[in-house]
Amino acid sequence: MNLSLLFKIQGVVLIINGLGSLFLGSIWIALGTGWEATPDLITFGQFTGVVLFVIGIWSWRFPDIAAENLKSIGMLFALGSLLFTGIILFHIVTGVIAGATPYVNVVLTALFTLAFYVYSRA
Repeated sequence: MNLSLLFKIQGVVLIINGLGSLFLGSIWIALGTGWEATPDLITFGQFTGVVLFVIGIWSWRFPDIAAENLKSIGMLFALGSLLFTGIILFHIVTGVIAGATPYVNVVLTALFTLAFYVYSRA
């Protein structure tokens, strides 16, 4: 594996999550958090879906456009993934989210954090 492939993999994961949040809001909220999918939460989920989709596109495209700066962007993605890992873990520990989805997401984001850090230093 290399940094370029890592960006592509994360891009796919983010795009899938973005589309799920955007078009399957009630399922995404109920399975991802254990909360009741109210119209307000579905609206917020749609906004979040667009954000995830855009970041996924960026992640997919960075290897093609960043060239020699890819490692610097990789370190930024390591930091971003660390922040996502921290907030998901905080929500799991405090019990505000439930179900299997948060556990899968915290593992995935932790792995992306580690991988971006390692491959950006190499």
